[in-house]
Amino acid sequence: MHLLIPVIAYVVLFGSAPAATAPPGTRHAAGHQHSVVMNPAEHRSPAVPGAASYRVPIDTGAIRVLTAFSPPRTRYGRGHLGVDLAAAQGGSVLAAGAGVVRFAGPVAGRGVVVLVHPDGISTEYEPVTVAVVAGQRVVAGQRIGTVRGVHRGCAPAGCLHWGARRGGAYLDPLSLLRPLGVVRLLPWN
Repeated sequence: MHLLIPVIAYVVLFGSAPAATAPPGTRHAAGHQHSVVMNPAEHRSPAVPGAASYRVPIDTGAIRVLTAFSPPRTRYGRGHLGVDLAAAQGGSVLAAGAGVVRFAGPVAGRGVVVLVHPDGISTEYEPVTVAVVAGQRVVAGQRIGTVRGVHRGCAPAGCLHWGARRGGAYLDPLSLLRPLGVVRLLPWN
């Protein structure tokens, strides 16, 4: 029953159950926790006309990933559909990109904010004390709440769970911060 309530909450909020699709090479052992430190200035998406620009959703000198993205192997299997970033209680939660607030309120006892971005990606932030309302437009870097509460995978340390998806497919939100790199055209044959 405890697993059913979060699934029902996601279906109500997002219209479908979590999907198990992910790009090749993104699978990690379920529940695997590790810490990665990154400099946010080096991890912003490029300013390409027509492309969304994303930023780290917390305001710190460097980000530390406590739990990495780990999609489940089956539709309802075990996994981690986002990343947990080290964040102090009361720290600001920022919009990762410009968009519209789709949902702002409690889910299963935790504050959640969901933003929909112009490129069709939605980003999710929890646990937060919400500072925005559904339908509100936000810009990248705008404060949308504060870290308040505990995310299941981070106790006793504080963290922000940050998720991203396009349609029914969850994405590694850190991939939003990486530029495409070198693009090579290959022949059809």
